[in-house]
Amino acid sequence: MIKLSKRMTINKQCTLSVIAASILLSFSSGVWAEENDSEFESAFLRKDKNGASPDIFLYKNAIAPGMKRVEVVVNDRITDVYEVNFVPQSQGRQVVPCLNRRLLNDAGVKTELYDNWRTSLKNKEAPSEASAVCDDLEQRIPAARVFYDDAHQQLRLTLPQEAVNSQRFQMISPKEWDDGTPTLRTAYNGYFYHSRQKNSGSDGGRNINNSAFVSLNSTASFGAWRVYSFDTFNKNPDRGWQSNHDRLYAERNIVSLSSKISAGDIYTYTPSNIMGVIPLRGFTLGTNERMLLESQFTYAPVIRGTARTNARLIVRQRGNIIYSSTLTPGPFAIDDMYSGQIGTDLDVMVEETDGTEQKFTVPYTSLPNMIRPGAMRYSLSVGEYRNNNQSETPIMGALSLERGFEAFTLNAAGLGADDYQSVAAGVAWNVGNVGAFSLDVAQARYTYDEVSNLYDKETKNGTAVRLLYAKQFDNTDTGLRILGYQYRSEHFLSFSEFNSRNHHRKDGYDNEYEDGDSLWNKRRRSRLEVNVNQGMQEYGSLYLTLSQDRYYGTSEKTISASAGYGFMAGPASVSLAYTYNKNGKGDNDNSLNLGVSIPLRWGERDRNYNSVNYNLTRNKDNRYSQSVGLSGSSQNSPLSYSLNVQKDYKDKFSESASLGYNSNLVTLNGSVSHSNYSDQFSAGMSGGLVLYKGGAILAPRMGDTIAIIETPGASNIGVSGSTNKTDYFGRAIVNYLSPYRYNTVGLDTTDAPTVELKESSRKVVPTEGAAVLLRFSTRVGRRAMVIIQEPHSVPVGAIVTAEGQDEEVGIVGNGGLAYLTGMDARRDETLTVSWGKDMQCKFTLPKLPEGDTESQWHTKIPVDCL
Repeated sequence: MIKLSKRMTINKQCTLSVIAASILLSFSSGVWAEENDSEFESAFLRKDKNGASPDIFLYKNAIAPGMKRVEVVVNDRITDVYEVNFVPQSQGRQVVPCLNRRLLNDAGVKTELYDNWRTSLKNKEAPSEASAVCDDLEQRIPAARVFYDDAHQQLRLTLPQEAVNSQRFQMISPKEWDDGTPTLRTAYNGYFYHSRQKNSGSDGGRNINNSAFVSLNSTASFGAWRVYSFDTFNKNPDRGWQSNHDRLYAERNIVSLSSKISAGDIYTYTPSNIMGVIPLRGFTLGTNERMLLESQFTYAPVIRGTARTNARLIVRQRGNIIYSSTLTPGPFAIDDMYSGQIGTDLDVMVEETDGTEQKFTVPYTSLPNMIRPGAMRYSLSVGEYRNNNQSETPIMGALSLERGFEAFTLNAAGLGADDYQSVAAGVAWNVGNVGAFSLDVAQARYTYDEVSNLYDKETKNGTAVRLLYAKQFDNTDTGLRILGYQYRSEHFLSFSEFNSRNHHRKDGYDNEYEDGDSLWNKRRRSRLEVNVNQGMQEYGSLYLTLSQDRYYGTSEKTISASAGYGFMAGPASVSLAYTYNKNGKGDNDNSLNLGVSIPLRWGERDRNYNSVNYNLTRNKDNRYSQSVGLSGSSQNSPLSYSLNVQKDYKDKFSESASLGYNSNLVTLNGSVSHSNYSDQFSAGMSGGLVLYKGGAILAPRMGDTIAIIETPGASNIGVSGSTNKTDYFGRAIVNYLSPYRYNTVGLDTTDAPTVELKESSRKVVPTEGAAVLLRFSTRVGRRAMVIIQEPHSVPVGAIVTAEGQDEEVGIVGNGGLAYLTGMDARRDETLTVSWGKDMQCKFTLPKLPEGDTESQWHTKIPVDCL
């Protein structure tokens, strides 16, 4: 009993000792924990697996100090990826980003608006010192906030709007730009046109007309450099082949200036357009608006008219052919012209099958020149004036500058040569609800050369003024696109006009000579331009265009006008158009056209699209012609067709037909027509050719900025958003990418069931004129679904490989189910399943039956893995 009592006493003492020790330990641990916020045995961390350092748990926000590559986001706009040093705070036990003024300024923060910065904008300090000195953004800029998202590695800065430089976000970072792969490519367009006139008389005159036209728009790219060339070749029965070499120049970007420099056969640029467009052989340095995300692109007019027969359209500038195409009977609208130069009118001619011609002029001027506040646009050009028809090539220079302010834009320009000098200034301003105006004034001074025994040397001065107005009236849905008036004093000449007059003066012409077909010996006094669009909601829309020129020394004038009205009548579209042209010689032409188009659709999802078209035309002599046609195409067919029957002004009938074929390699077209007075035939071809390190690629069309798709060994893969498909070698062209913008290029394997893509889309930012090479990894072959059975128990995640292949063909899922791709369907495949360190088994997948190129891959095939 005594021994038992002693033992119980000892146990009680031990228990009290343990309790006391526990209390003491708890108290001491609490005190220690207050001094050391969060820490535990570092042996639990997997240092050999790149695990975290125990120091990370010393800080409340669990961020380790040191340099990190983070994405800086300013007011929800991504700027770029920067190296940012994260340092521990002396108070608060947190790790914060060490920001300096140079980084903030580069990220689009207007640091110059605020004072008391600790770091320098130039950041001349040594790296070690710079990392130790930081600026507290929340103290320097009121209402600023800094937050680091460790999960997405984003440093988010929230700032007042005035502290953000908006121009910093007007372009995608040049680090993302892709200059593409070296290429030589061309976009070609050509046709042959044959017509034979019947009953041409007994005078033995020519009654067969064979014409042809070819245009080549070529580009060579290497790194950031581009070489552009544009040439046309025209053949007519009288003069044979004639060529027009319009442009050949090299060009590259200058990122730091948001500009580009061009050298070769180029054109000058002036914001006022009064001084005209000047062909130059030299160099030009100017702003590249396409680099800016909010830029405005070049305005181009729409050429409208009506063709009575299978005709051909020819567009000239300064006498040179810049565009040509064949037309089918009926109204037309040319809105895809890209080779014209702003400021020079377009001379349009429609050559009909019966030999008649329609001629009219389309003004080519731009909208009022307004740019964003704070933006600046400039151009500097130096070189020699080029004109194929003149031997004189004077050296000249031109400079233009535009600056945008809050409600208006100022511009100035100057041009100088030995015998010609001109200056221009203008302003474009937005007057709120009234609309937008622009006013330009130009002054020219020039000296004619002395011509022995004919003319003395003489100097003259002239002035020109131009006013433009644009307004969209929302209440009435009226768009007054251009209302312009230009006045020129009697002795005002542009640089091109002066060179032409000075050249012909030496040939004995007097000072009143002016080149051109209409009113060739008169100076233009004024021009009036009007372009109005009127919406009428469900009742259709109206349009009106007018251009009138007056000249010194005569009451004659040239007028070009057109008006039209279009509306929907059920599924049919109806249009009524009127055109009037007066060339100043007393001759005038006018026509009134009524057009009706009724759509016809059938087949699954209306994939067969056809339409019945009717046209009624009245000419200036109040005589009528009519035509009825049927045209159509199919979504799944590259063919398109058109059939037409016409009754002309003399009540005689003619028949015509055209056929188009749009393949993955080329676009073909042809037309034939027959009547009592003529027979006609034409055949055309257009497309593109690219030469690069992977070989040659043909395409049905070719844009300025493109992507080259490579899917090795996989053909017939579609490109999203187009009808293009990869060729036999697994290559395709993606046209018309937007330069300096994000472009997503996607592939579609619907028509290639034996092809698997590791990725089906890419995002690229091409530079202007680039040919971006996108190579997609492909797996071509049979697909199958297998269930791996005993005797081995194969775990989830086991890798399946085919004999002779390095990459896996599948991964085992639950229940031994595996989806396999890229296998040869023509023979039995031996496959190996591997897991763990040395565990594996093999099974054989039987080949497909004869004539079965693609099995029902979703059917589960049981296999024994041994």
